[in-house]
Amino acid sequence: MTTINSQEDFLRALAENPQWREAVRAQLLGEDLLQLPARFDAFVEEQKQHNARMDAFIEQMTTFVKEQRRVNDRMDRRMDRFNNDIGQIKGGHARWSTIHDAPGVVVDLNIENGLGLKYIRDLTPLEVANMAQNAAGGDIPTNELRSFRRADLIIEATDDNGPCYIAVEASFTATQRDASRAQRNAALLTRFTGRPAHAVISSIRKDRNAEAEIAAGNVWWHELEERDMEVE
Repeated sequence: MTTINSQEDFLRALAENPQWREAVRAQLLGEDLLQLPARFDAFVEEQKQHNARMDAFIEQMTTFVKEQRRVNDRMDRRMDRFNNDIGQIKGGHARWSTIHDAPGVVVDLNIENGLGLKYIRDLTPLEVANMAQNAAGGDIPTNELRSFRRADLIIEATDDNGPCYIAVEASFTATQRDASRAQRNAALLTRFTGRPAHAVISSIRKDRNAEAEIAAGNVWWHELEERDMEVE
C-alpha cells in the first residue's frame, strides 16, 4: 500500500500509477478540457478539407475568369469589327449621298455662305487620275497623290472670277482628317490647274476639330440630313 505524506510522495505515486494520474487529470481538467485536443485535431482536419475545397473553388474561379476574359476579348474584337463595318457603311452612304447630289452641294453652299458659285460638272475619276499621274515624280509624296486620286468628289464650278473647283470629302461624322484631306486636295487642284479651289466637308455630324476648321474659315461644311442616308 502506498503511503503519501508529502507532495513528493504524491507525485511519485502518480508517476508509479498511471491509472491514478489519469484519474487525477480527469478530476482536475473535466470532460470538456479532456476532449479539447481531439476536438482541435478534428477542427484542424476539417479546416484542411475546407481549405482544399476553397483552393479548388479558387482554381475553378480563376479558370472561369480567364475564360470569361477570353470570351470578352473575342466579343470586343467582334464589336470593334462590327462598329468598323457599320462606320464604313455609314461613310459609304454619306459619300453616295454627296456625289448623288453634287449640284445640290453647290446650291447649299451658295445659300449658307452667300457665294456666287454655279455648278458645271463632276470631274471624272479618269480626269483626277490623270492630274495625279502628271504630277508623279515631282515633289509631291506618292501617298498624297494616291489620296488625291481617291478624293470623294471634285466639282468644277464658276464664280464671278471664272472657273474654280470644289474639293469635297464626305463622311458620316466629319473629323480633322476629313478637313485636312479637303484642304490638301483643294491646294493640289489649284497647283494643277492654276484656278481657285475650295475645300468642303460633307457630313451629318462633325466633331469639335472639324467645327474649329469651319469656324476658322479653312473649310466649308455641307450638312447632310438623316433622310439622305435612307435607302430608297
